[in-house]
Amino acid sequence: MRKYVILFLMAIISYSAFGQDNHKFIPLNISYFGETLVHPGFEAGYENNFYKWFNYTISIGTYVHQRHHRGFFLNGGINWRYTFPIGYSMEFGVGLGYLHTWQHGGKTYTVDDDGNVNEKTVYGHPSFMPTIKLGLLGWDLRKKTDIPMRINIDAIAFGQLPFNNYFMPHFALKTGATYYFTTPAGSN
Repeated sequence: MRKYVILFLMAIISYSAFGQDNHKFIPLNISYFGETLVHPGFEAGYENNFYKWFNYTISIGTYVHQRHHRGFFLNGGINWRYTFPIGYSMEFGVGLGYLHTWQHGGKTYTVDDDGNVNEKTVYGHPSFMPTIKLGLLGWDLRKKTDIPMRINIDAIAFGQLPFNNYFMPHFALKTGATYYFTTPAGSN
């Protein structure tokens, strides 16, 4: 997992390393992703504005819920973000993604009809991941400084569907920063 995140970051950085005056920005977000606030995780993503205050995002992440499960997700979404002239911003977003969870800690066993106990190989549980994001604490440093960065704290509600044939709600706190890398002159 770390290898893929490092390769992703290197690709974005190398693409934007030769920025000049006539440029576009490549926003890359790196965040702490705390499932139910305290179970540690990590998320990295990309965003792109497509109309005034609207942007779309693509992200990849993971978290560990100790003694319960580990989660890996790939998510995409559409956000509305308004940034005030002083740099404070707020946003709201919805998304849909893929969540794969594995049990964390211990082994799984099965009992056959004869009463024999055998260890079972578990491949995890694939799920849909609908997401709602509420970002009330954001600060765009580009408004008042020359630093091409935005800092954010977002509340995330996401679901795991199916979970034992039902919908399992999850909550997370996402806090991180978006750095706006510049592209070379004349590139699209």
